[in-house]
Amino acid sequence: MVGLRFHRAAAPLIVLAATAWCLGCGNGAADSASTSDSATFLVGVAKRNITPSMPVFLGGYGEPNERRLSTGVLAPIFVRALVISDGRQSIAIVQSDTQGAFAAYKRGAFGLADVAREVERETGGAIPRTHVIVSSAHTHSGPDTTGVWRGLRNEYLEFLEEHTIGVIVDAFRALRPAHLWTGTADATELLRSQFSEPPNDRVSGELRVLIAVDAQDRQRYRAVLINFAAHATVMGPSNTLISGDWPEAVAVMAEDVLPTDMAVVMIADCGRTQPNRDGTDGQSEPEKLSAYTTAVTSRVVDATRNLTPVHDADVTAAQLFLRERYANPIYPVDLLKGVIDRADTPPWLDGDFVGTVVSAARVGDVLFTGVPGEAYPGILSELQGRVPAHRHFIFGLANDQLGYLIAPQENYQQVFDAQQDNDNAAFNVSPAIGDHVMCTLLAAARTVGFTLPPDPDRCIPYVNENHALPF
Repeated sequence: MVGLRFHRAAAPLIVLAATAWCLGCGNGAADSASTSDSATFLVGVAKRNITPSMPVFLGGYGEPNERRLSTGVLAPIFVRALVISDGRQSIAIVQSDTQGAFAAYKRGAFGLADVAREVERETGGAIPRTHVIVSSAHTHSGPDTTGVWRGLRNEYLEFLEEHTIGVIVDAFRALRPAHLWTGTADATELLRSQFSEPPNDRVSGELRVLIAVDAQDRQRYRAVLINFAAHATVMGPSNTLISGDWPEAVAVMAEDVLPTDMAVVMIADCGRTQPNRDGTDGQSEPEKLSAYTTAVTSRVVDATRNLTPVHDADVTAAQLFLRERYANPIYPVDLLKGVIDRADTPPWLDGDFVGTVVSAARVGDVLFTGVPGEAYPGILSELQGRVPAHRHFIFGLANDQLGYLIAPQENYQQVFDAQQDNDNAAFNVSPAIGDHVMCTLLAAARTVGFTLPPDPDRCIPYVNENHALPF
């Protein structure tokens, strides 16, 4: 396969490098505080190259079974892992440059639940399966790991599973002492909603970073975790070159402009939220990606200017199971048994009930949540209003991929009415699944130690739900 390395625009990169931030370099909040103000954790990072060695079907654009075969490589794609530990419990946060992976597959044991089980085994239980969060970047220029757009050969899925397990174990073995800091920047102008009118016109524009500062060298970042809500669709449907789109490109650029060993970019609540590419008319797809990457990375640098420490070196996590009745009026449930590669046997599909998981992890006073699809901004908004965490991170397409998680449910009708021009209602398990996921996340937040007010009335149908993992 032809290898075409993505080259960033030189001038913006020079500007970013000149303004890059580090602890002790200027006027940031972290500069006025001692690292003793933050708790000491153990942090490890690793990455592995998962670029296919032969043409593959790319996922993300068009109707089911449409085909878009790759013709080359714009930039290598990776799976990147960040492991955080308090010395007693550890969590793994993983980003994969793929379109979206399932908890379990029909054709073999290479689902994300299988990955988590093997990580538990290979680490001797140090990273329990419930402490593994693997998120797809949702790149529309990456391998079709869902089967919706013709899918992949088993050999590549096995290769991907092997490297996802391996990179987590690599990061676990690389654990070193570090202090954690968080920061945010407003990147709303880099986003647009697919709906221009209320109630679905709002986007989630906060860009969040978690910085792991080496315990022995305050000028060295062991890791930078970046969390932002844009769909990975800067590269349009005409592109057939493999790319991680903006998440991988931003990770690479952040490593250039910040003093970090590695960056991990986790897609956030990307439901209905697209990158704002105003002013890119006439540019090639790689030029559009370069411009958007530079814009997002500049916000990452901004977020490192006002860092606050993570207190209390405690780490814990939980994974909860939920069952949602399939109620998509556009595609029948048989689609899950036919076109899509997702497992069609219990607990993942039991009659008309789809089974899936949500994840929550607490690192000191910070909450990390993982959702099994493309969350609408209403889910994070509800969590931020009810969970008293210092900072909220949300990871989309985490441990499963069930399409759009529309929330709140009363906003569904507008989405359904737009189905001729918008695919959000088509790629959706049911009108209620977004609220169901949100309510289960509230339960997960309690499980990891946060004290919450009573749940909203929309959670009443799920109050007695059994969230025990059946696998």
